[in-house]
Formats: sequence, structure tokens, C-alpha cells
Amino acid sequence: MHFDPFTTAALENPYSQYARFREEEPVHWSEKLRSWVLFRHNDVTGFFLDDERLSSDRSKAAKFRGSARSSEIGFRTVSTDPPVHAPVRALLNGALNPRVRTIGPRVDELIRVLLERLDGAVRRVVHDARLEGEADLIAEFAFPLPINVIAELFGVPEEDRAQFQEWSHSVARGMDRFYSGDGVSRGLAEMHGYFAEMVAKRKGRSGDDLIHRLLAAENRGDSFSEIEVIAMCSTLVFAGHETTVNLIGNGMLALFRNRDELDRLRAEPAIAEKAVEELLRFDSPAQMVSRTAVADFEIRGQSIRTGDSVLAAVGSANRDPEAFSDPDRLDVGRYPNDHLAFGLGIHFCPGAALSRIEARAAIPALLARFPRIRQGAAPHRWRPTAVLRGLECLPVCGRK
Repeated sequence: MHFDPFTTAALENPYSQYARFREEEPVHWSEKLRSWVLFRHNDVTGFFLDDERLSSDRSKAAKFRGSARSSEIGFRTVSTDPPVHAPVRALLNGALNPRVRTIGPRVDELIRVLLERLDGAVRRVVHDARLEGEADLIAEFAFPLPINVIAELFGVPEEDRAQFQEWSHSVARGMDRFYSGDGVSRGLAEMHGYFAEMVAKRKGRSGDDLIHRLLAAENRGDSFSEIEVIAMCSTLVFAGHETTVNLIGNGMLALFRNRDELDRLRAEPAIAEKAVEELLRFDSPAQMVSRTAVADFEIRGQSIRTGDSVLAAVGSANRDPEAFSDPDRLDVGRYPNDHLAFGLGIHFCPGAALSRIEARAAIPALLARFPRIRQGAAPHRWRPTAVLRGLECLPVCGRK
């Protein structure tokens, strides 16, 4: 068996391939990816919780030998391994969580503005009063919403926000090289440079934006260095943007394809929280997560060696019939729902809370504003990335 997540068929629908591997070879060595891939929910759960044998420092993998290791770069990140990780996460949470808890009203206002823009985009393409126009839900709504929310958190000027979108997009496109592609390096370098200027301007000044909060963060005498603040800002832009874009886009496509569930969510807006969790499970924004083995061990009879790259197929785990009843069915009221879309354990996605806030507000608001919304006649298009699963475009119509 040869696992290939990059074929046209797999990019459109990876889940049939996942099902074969879950059944026949749940721990698989992929020559194409030069990594072990785990496909079952139990194994992926163990992957996220195994901080002793699996390192989040991907550069320790033998396939990346010769590249600089995270432990050698001179500063801490959210990917730093224990025991250094705990104080980093404490500082980050202390700065981020209070801002996220108060962002709700601003998210609602941004959603209102973008829904007006989406409506205008549909009307602009109508050349005949008898016809109905289409607009791209990704470009007009799903993509700009999270980057504007992140920009609000950081206090980024309006004129710089388009550049933020481009950086995030270039990093996402390089993810299939697991952070080693040119697009990733260039996008991150430019973003780091931008934040370095912002940090220098705001250091020593008062303010309540997230940059000021990160600079002022303190926990038991510990604090971030300036370069750690810069790196944290870049990480949060990406973590808070890409997951939300894909959650909204993938989620709306799933609802279009399951009209009964869309109608159910519109009729019962109180289930929005459960619905968002189900959309995260059903077509996860992040399909694979990487770790590096730092000890020899066995799993399901396969020998993992120190230096091996190990991938958790999150999308497969979230469709595992041993963990979910009727897993290929969308159920917006599903409960319980122990999906792994944001990971588990100490490296749980730092942008998870923000992404949930945005999606729980955005999707019901979209359905309320456009009661007849449906997928347009023009084809949707998936981005050519298998690690992060998201749509390049999703034409929609339904004003009338």
C-alpha cells in the first residue's frame, strides 16, 4: 500500500483512502512522505499525549538532518518541548486569553460588515435582473474575517491587513513540505520583520493590544524576550487565521452537501456550538500533524526508531468508526464529540478558542443573512495542500 495525499482524488476527498489504511495498515511507513503515518483515533490520541518519546521539534527528524534545531535557535516557541514548554504556554495564555474573551462584540461587527460586502459582491455580478449572481465565499467572507480579527488583537493598521493575508496564505501553501518550503521561509521572514518593527515601536509604551500584553507578560519572574514576542506574534497570526478560514469554508461546503443539516442548524441556532465541533470533526482544517521520535518504541507491531518522523492523520482519526458512530455522516447535533481537530495535551492549538468564537458567530449569521444560500453553479476548488485542508474558492448564491 502506498499512501499519497496529493493526488487529485485525495485532495478532493481524502477520506476513502484514510478508511483503507485504518483497516489494513493503521501504522504505515510512507516513502513519499518519509514518515510513519498513524490513522486510528486511539493511536493519534496517544501521539498527542506522548511528550516523552515524540518531540514537536520537527528538525530533529533524520530527514531534516543538517537544518537548525529549535533547541539551538536561542529562544523559546510554542513548539518547545518540556520542561521549557510549560512557562512559555503560561506566559502566552496570560496575555492571549483575556483579549480573546473580550473580542466577541468586535467579531460580530466584523461579520456584519463582511456579510454586507458579500451581498454587494453577489449583486455586482448580476447583469440581468432575471438572473442571480454568485460570489466567492472564501474571498469575500471566510478569508478576510479571521485575519481582520487577528489584526484587531494586534492593533495592525487597516492598510497592512492585505499583506497579512498574503503572508498567511504563502505559509499555508508550503505546509506540505512541513515548514521547509521556500514559501514558508519567505512568508515567515517577512512577517517576522514586520513584527520586529512593531515590537520596537511599542516597547516601553502603554497599550492593551496583544503585542503590548506579550511584552508585559510575567509569570513567576519569567517573561518573553523581544525575539520571543516576535516569533509568538507570527505563530498566532498563522494559527488564528488558517484554521478559521478552513473551518468556515469546509464547514459551509459540508452543509451545502447535507441540506437537511443546514436547515436544522438554521432552525436551531442554539446548537451552533455543537455544530461547529461537528464541522471540525467532519472535514478537519488540519489533516496531519508532525512529530519526531526521540526514543525507539513499537506501535501495532511496527518499530519506530529515534529520528523517525511520525505523522498523525487527524482527518482519518476524526472519521474512525471505533470512536464515532456513523462517522461519515454529518450530524450538527452530535454529542459527545471527541474529535482531535485542535490536537490534545500541552501543544493544543493556541488559536482554538479564537477560531471557535469566530465560527460559532459567523456560520449562524451567514445562514440568517442569506436564508436561501446554496453552492453556486461554478465549481469549488481545493487548495493544493494536504496538510492543511481548505478551499481556494467556494462560489455561492441565494439572495432570492
